[in-house]
Amino acid sequence: MFRVAIIGRPNVGKSSLFNRIIGKRKAIVEDIPGVTRDRIVATAQWQGVPFELVDTGGYVEEDTDRFAPYLRKQIEKELELSDLFVFVVDGKEGLTQADKDIADLLRKTDKPVIVAVNKIDNPQQEDRVYEFYELGFEKVIPVSSIQRTGVAELLDEIVKHIPEYEREIPEENRVVEKKDVIKVAIVGKPNAGKSSLLNAILGEERAVVSNIPGTTRDVIDTLFEWNGHKFLFLDTAGLRKKSRVDYGIEFFSVGRTLEAIKKADVIVHVIDAQEGATEQDTKIAHLIQKYTKPAVIVINKVDTLPQRKEVLNRVKKQVREKLYFIPYAPVVFVSATQRKGIKQLLQEIVEIYNQAWKRVGTGQLNRALQQILSLRHPPSYRGKPLKIYYGTQLEGKPPCFLLFVNYPEGFKEHYIRFLENNLREILGFEKAPIKLIFRARESRYAGGG
Repeated sequence: MFRVAIIGRPNVGKSSLFNRIIGKRKAIVEDIPGVTRDRIVATAQWQGVPFELVDTGGYVEEDTDRFAPYLRKQIEKELELSDLFVFVVDGKEGLTQADKDIADLLRKTDKPVIVAVNKIDNPQQEDRVYEFYELGFEKVIPVSSIQRTGVAELLDEIVKHIPEYEREIPEENRVVEKKDVIKVAIVGKPNAGKSSLLNAILGEERAVVSNIPGTTRDVIDTLFEWNGHKFLFLDTAGLRKKSRVDYGIEFFSVGRTLEAIKKADVIVHVIDAQEGATEQDTKIAHLIQKYTKPAVIVINKVDTLPQRKEVLNRVKKQVREKLYFIPYAPVVFVSATQRKGIKQLLQEIVEIYNQAWKRVGTGQLNRALQQILSLRHPPSYRGKPLKIYYGTQLEGKPPCFLLFVNYPEGFKEHYIRFLENNLREILGFEKAPIKLIFRARESRYAGGG
């Protein structure tokens, strides 16, 4: 698909323009220089013509920002990958040396460049555009992403450059919302290696990777196909302790991570092999439990450990003990830097997803319930024996079973966990969470209650 990259120095309004074009608030927009550090990719359309739109991190000089080498690397990658560049400059601030430096970079590509002079919020300000012709590009368009002016003209110019053979919507972009695309959220505390893991899966450096906690601030949606399966990966900002999250950019990032957890079909919870499961990891896992999400636990950076069975077993045991409340989540050892364990991880995601969509017949479910009741009867409630009359599976995911009983309030957590664990084992949901809903049997079925 024709690829358009939005490039410019920090705080000129790249993410606002990106959000205006795709029609939703996908990139984090905040008046803090350097907010967007990763390349965020979305499919956009104009007049029925699709194209891929990329929002890049702001270009900064290496001695002014500790992330500068990573940002420059991301932009240089886009110089190879993209077919056209929208070079965003600030009409209020005027032409800067950083703008000239970016122009020098762009001239090396011999690809079309459109200069978008942003923050031209009324016609009286349009004379500010002329100084930007000094950059040496033919197309200079005044825009205001806030006032929505000039964006249509910019899109018209972009579409002119898209060849006819690129103007059909490819099949993979038609099916993103279908059930057979597995939405995967990669979560974990900062610096656990989430972006490295995503890059290892994709085989390219799309997310910024560094050893500075909090590098990834946005959720990056990436469509990926492997072995006949389609995945939509959401690489998220690391969740930090609440006391360490200031209102501002990290506040929005944590909210975006929670949103990704809610939307995802499968959660990949990344844990640092050297640290093991920490208090913050237990809080993240509690969110997975709260939203009844299928999950796989990835112990990353396994290459930093001695490669002895007893060491790996000790780490796995510690993680299992800390995250005991999501026993269904399989554990996979991975080295993102060496790309080891990636195939096993993808296989687990597919299997977990299939179990989460699995349906069992009412007869099969009730035979399983009878088998479980023969192992251990429910305890008494107010001096009367608790009874499960029958059950049925509800539509949707994760697997949810409605059980008709005599006293719903009598079923306590320890027996509910016993039911869940045994139903998973008997019905083939070993790697998926299940949900049980207890309902009093209607009076017309009364008898023996």
